[in-house]
Amino acid sequence: MSTSDIYLTPEEIAEFVRESKIAPQWTYGYEGQELSICPYVTFYIYHQPEEYMPLADKFIGIWERFQTMLDEPFAKLFKSSTQRWLKAGDKRWPTDLHAEALQHQEDFETFYLMGTDMESPDASPMWSYYASVDHVPSMDYSKLKLIFRYAWYSDGNQQAWKGFVRECVRSLQPEQCYMGYEVGNGGLSVMGAYESDVLERICADYFYGIDIDHPSRMGFHANVPHETGVMLPTDLGAGLRPPTWCFMLSPVWQRKLGKGEQQIRVELNDPRIRITSIPYATNALNPDGANGLWIELGELDLYPVEDGVPDLLVKANRLIRPIRCDELRLTTLDPWEDDPNPRFDEQSSLRWMRRFDEDSNWPSAEVRRPPKPAEEVALPRLRALPGELCPRTGWWASAAVTTGAVFVRQGEAMPGPETTPLGSVIWSFRGEANS
Repeated sequence: MSTSDIYLTPEEIAEFVRESKIAPQWTYGYEGQELSICPYVTFYIYHQPEEYMPLADKFIGIWERFQTMLDEPFAKLFKSSTQRWLKAGDKRWPTDLHAEALQHQEDFETFYLMGTDMESPDASPMWSYYASVDHVPSMDYSKLKLIFRYAWYSDGNQQAWKGFVRECVRSLQPEQCYMGYEVGNGGLSVMGAYESDVLERICADYFYGIDIDHPSRMGFHANVPHETGVMLPTDLGAGLRPPTWCFMLSPVWQRKLGKGEQQIRVELNDPRIRITSIPYATNALNPDGANGLWIELGELDLYPVEDGVPDLLVKANRLIRPIRCDELRLTTLDPWEDDPNPRFDEQSSLRWMRRFDEDSNWPSAEVRRPPKPAEEVALPRLRALPGELCPRTGWWASAAVTTGAVFVRQGEAMPGPETTPLGSVIWSFRGEANS
């Protein structure tokens, strides 16, 4: 697109927000650069030089395990040695990924392992895999980012996915890790970054549950001395992002926070919060051998702004506020004067990072609604698949069905079809019948 043109009109924004509420991964954009809101998880890993190959082998193992979950295979694969995208099945794709990684280690290069189910790496994927093993000494975290298909997750695979992620956490022992929703950039390409920046800024006004995760831009740590002796406050090494669903509170950040596991469990005591202790290695950054804490804040939710500030995210933000990275840079490209599209700048970035603070007015004083008391928090929005028994009488709609909402009584089978040309049919409860 031309950066002098408006990317989305008010009408297009309204449609994108409305359809994303019904079923995330509803796409908008130019051919080959379509964007959508996607569920993702990213692991930021700090390691020593001798751990390069062990980490690469872990990434390769997760790569193989991840592909067994895909309901659509990868269409494009990235060959690290030539820095080129290949079609799946291309004979130039290495048959021995371990040997590929070993060659990168010997050449003192970053090893990349990437795949997407899209024909273009510039488009938001349904499924994607991005991993980079960086050399040490370096201030780059090594990173693993997975985008997963919302329809697959909601189709009875929630526990399988959560268990898989916890296995990855145990294996990788990340210094930081986040799981939630984002505008799907996947870390696969910098093309289309301007449009992604614009859509992220737009979505931030409509969804409290949207996160912003750019591993190649944010993924720098403070575990080796910077040449100036100061960690840049715009990188994740300076602090954590406010979580929007699941996050890791590793031993490094527990020490900086000055709180142990028991105190953290007390402060996050809530039946909707699950905390899993993960054993972490004892080393210079974890001399006491403390456990990492994988914290799950309720269920995956976009938290539309009109529903009010989500109390679980406020609670978690209150805990991590002393170690929060308030000045984190949220854009991939620098803003310029007369930019016709909304994007984050220093002022709005700071307000967004503080959006769950008690004195925040994000997105505006007129729109913001305070969090509800825990006993008044509504149950998660109801969703159902064709053929399942209807859990509640009322009107149901799907982004994949253009004929409008349907009325279904509790206990009746949800109507079909399972798929349409627009994608998988996932019914979302829209309200009870008019009295």
